[in-house]
Amino acid sequence: MGAVMNTKSSRTSRLEIWRDIVSAKREPELDEVTAGRDAEKALRSLVTDHLSWKAASIFHSKRVPRDTRAQSRGRYEIDLVVISPNQISAIEIKNWSGRLRIDGDRWVQERRNGGEIAHENPLSKNKEKLDCLCAVLESRNIRVPPARVCRVIFWNKNITVPIEVAKRDEIVMHHELDRFLTTQKATGFAERFLISVLELCLDQEASMIATDGFFKAIPSRDYSAAVETITSLETFDKIELLGGRVISGDLLEIRVGQDRLPLKTMPSGSEVKVVCNRSKVILFLLAILGSAPMISLSHPFSTISISPRDKVLFHQAGEPKPEEIEFGRISRLVRG
Repeated sequence: MGAVMNTKSSRTSRLEIWRDIVSAKREPELDEVTAGRDAEKALRSLVTDHLSWKAASIFHSKRVPRDTRAQSRGRYEIDLVVISPNQISAIEIKNWSGRLRIDGDRWVQERRNGGEIAHENPLSKNKEKLDCLCAVLESRNIRVPPARVCRVIFWNKNITVPIEVAKRDEIVMHHELDRFLTTQKATGFAERFLISVLELCLDQEASMIATDGFFKAIPSRDYSAAVETITSLETFDKIELLGGRVISGDLLEIRVGQDRLPLKTMPSGSEVKVVCNRSKVILFLLAILGSAPMISLSHPFSTISISPRDKVLFHQAGEPKPEEIEFGRISRLVRG
């Protein structure tokens, strides 16, 4: 009798797991990302962080130490890094709207509702970030491209910028990038955006060479070493949700019952898949007739027994505090 009751209890538990799995809603990518209205969110939706195009490379969301000799000082995040044998660029993407005015070293954004937001000069900040990136490369005896360029892309069409600012070579207005964007045939807005930025940088590079004369490019071995080093820098971690939506931030830990499994020890670039058959009928048969786990994780957590209600603690970029996300909603985790 006891064995029968245990089997019945087990079956009931497996049916509860089945209900939790099949009730998980699919979460497709946000409209503003797929439509390309917000470049920052679109780039954060990319799982890959590196794209090569025409003898140049572009990276997004790279984190660089503020001081190569003192890692405890923290890290900067660079929205985009573009590198070719001739130039290296740090690029900031701004989605500001309203009217911009320059007040000393402050860039003041005047909102349509009358409010004001004072920003640190993004060009000065970008120079600090680029200097830190170059210091990382030079600390590894890698020659840095001769042209070091800081750029700010004003992506929002609804921004009015002082004419003397808009005319600066380091400033890229939406319409300037748009002429490259409309000619790209890459799949997905984020990839087309990255290639467009690369094209723009290479176009400006050609203009610099034509104006100032040819400046000596770094050797191919240094360029390859620089690309390899920048590739190794951390990016945001990612969670791909069921349905395709990708969110970026910091993976903190897996929470299974009372157990806490840290995720920051995972190697950069590694991923953990949530292994689960999402077919309602097949999963029901597995619940009734089977005994194998109905939901599990891939290596290195394949031996951990989980349920759809167990969670990942994740600090999404831009949010004030971490949140718990149930495994029933997740397709995979990716370490930056």
